[in-house]
Amino acid sequence: MSMMPATDPSFRTQQRHRIFRALSGEYFWFYLLLLPSILILIGVVIIPILFAFRMSLGNTSIVVIGGKGSISDTWVGLQNYIQLFQNSLFWQSFRETIYYWVVSIIVELVVGIGIAVLLNKEFFGRRVVRVIVFIPWAIPTVVNAMLWGMIFDGDNYGALNDLLLRFHLISTPIVWLNPNPLFAHIPWLSNALSWLGSNQAINALIVGDEWKTLPIVAILVLAGLQTIPSEYYEAAKVEGASGWKQFRNITLPLVSPILTVVLILRTMQLLRAFTLIFTLEQFGLPLMSINAYQQAFQFGSFGTGSAISFLIALLAIIISIVYIKRLYREEL
Repeated sequence: MSMMPATDPSFRTQQRHRIFRALSGEYFWFYLLLLPSILILIGVVIIPILFAFRMSLGNTSIVVIGGKGSISDTWVGLQNYIQLFQNSLFWQSFRETIYYWVVSIIVELVVGIGIAVLLNKEFFGRRVVRVIVFIPWAIPTVVNAMLWGMIFDGDNYGALNDLLLRFHLISTPIVWLNPNPLFAHIPWLSNALSWLGSNQAINALIVGDEWKTLPIVAILVLAGLQTIPSEYYEAAKVEGASGWKQFRNITLPLVSPILTVVLILRTMQLLRAFTLIFTLEQFGLPLMSINAYQQAFQFGSFGTGSAISFLIALLAIIISIVYIKRLYREEL
């Protein structure tokens, strides 16, 4: 009976020689220069993810005895996940997070692409306008949160309330950052929006977040627009294609790789959004990221907090894979 290739000494020798040639040949410097990045990725991303997943499978807490702290960790398996899935408050935070992500992405795509198309046209002062548009992105997130906190302040001196009162559009100040239901005078619509995760506070936060992030989306899309040869549009005009057909058949397909990158980055940022929400709402609007922080650092349930964090990461990965597969199919 002949020996299997994996157990054949000559086969193993050939494999070792092949690996040696790959490491010592033309790819040597490639592997050598790539090694630090791989080590950093493993240390900063892979190991913390595995550690968080391990913590999510236990009942982890900090015990302080005699001024000294120690970690108490009891293995519970998937119990933390089961308890989350049975908790109606978790599903409410999940719906609010999905609503926050979906609405923000739609606004960024529609408005961001529109701003990029306008900035791509020739007009007087275009360079100055581009600089002005980019300013909100340069403002730190905490400063942006404080700015919108003053705008949405529920007293008379809140900027938005003051403006609406001056124009007699409202009779009393509105507390914009309260999670009040929308369209309360229409019960069925109000209940449907509340179930989807929509309320007054979360929509106000979306406005504040979009004001800061729309510029970077517009700039990235603008960079993609400037790589499209003008001959494509000239040929389309000769064929009699309307502006909408040019946008649908030329602009969108050619900027789709950049849009995919934007969608992946913004999806990761939105699903784990924390600074703006926590600065303005504290625990009043418990999205998944706020819920994870609250479970871990307010209630001391690190296992539950890690489970929520791992679910956020898993959700972001799944959505990113969908984006990439959609882009791959379009390129084919």
